[in-house]
Amino acid sequence: MDHVGILVRDLHSALTHWSNRFGVEVARAVEVPVMSISAAFLNVSGAEVELYTMHDLDALDVALDGAPAKLDHVALRLHHADGPELAGCAIRGPGRAEPIAAPILMGDATHVWTEPPGIDVLLQLIRPSE
Repeated sequence: MDHVGILVRDLHSALTHWSNRFGVEVARAVEVPVMSISAAFLNVSGAEVELYTMHDLDALDVALDGAPAKLDHVALRLHHADGPELAGCAIRGPGRAEPIAAPILMGDATHVWTEPPGIDVLLQLIRPSE
């Protein structure tokens, strides 16, 4: 397990709330302009929680459906580039329902988000690039 991702409407407010309530600080912040997202990773007793928001407010409204935040994804870091076969899986980017054509390269790993049948949470699969 790599992290749990929570989509939030107001990143600054969510970070303040988590910091005050749980006494945690930002371990690292990430800006991904190509995907129009900002994220902060919190180290909560050795486990990472990602709080992130989307700068496309229309897409954010659709994704949150009126809520201030929601559990969005569980991220699994795979150890091999030849991880699970994604043929037949609908893959998409973070916070959006539209499919994407190929995994997204970020740093030294590729990322895809897919929704397994029977659960209401996305899986983010992170695997080393080939």
